[in-house]
Amino acid sequence: MSTSNRGTDLPQFINDLDGGVFAEKVSRALSDVAAGVIDFDDKGELTIKLKFARIGNSYRVGIKHALTYKVPEANGSYSQENTTESVMHVNSGGRMSMFPENQNQLFTRTGDPQTHPEDRE
Repeated sequence: MSTSNRGTDLPQFINDLDGGVFAEKVSRALSDVAAGVIDFDDKGELTIKLKFARIGNSYRVGIKHALTYKVPEANGSYSQENTTESVMHVNSGGRMSMFPENQNQLFTRTGDPQTHPEDRE
């Protein structure tokens, strides 16, 4: 892998987590917290936590993404926590994406499986 950091596309990364469901949850939580803050003139809170773990010996990581938020109400507040997990490929330079950016050629022009020179006897 390259040591130069190319940066992960943040909007795409957020939209890829949990197949787009995580982005919808964050969007809704942001709106609920903001509305509660305005309606009840109190403070709200939203926290996103990401935990990364390598999957086996691959170039993939498992990402546990947790969303926790607190919405003020007239007589207190309510809070919610939601944790799900996604898998991302780590490409050159650390750039994460749902699918690998480069895939090796799997088949020859005739449709036979591609072999590498070091695999040939």
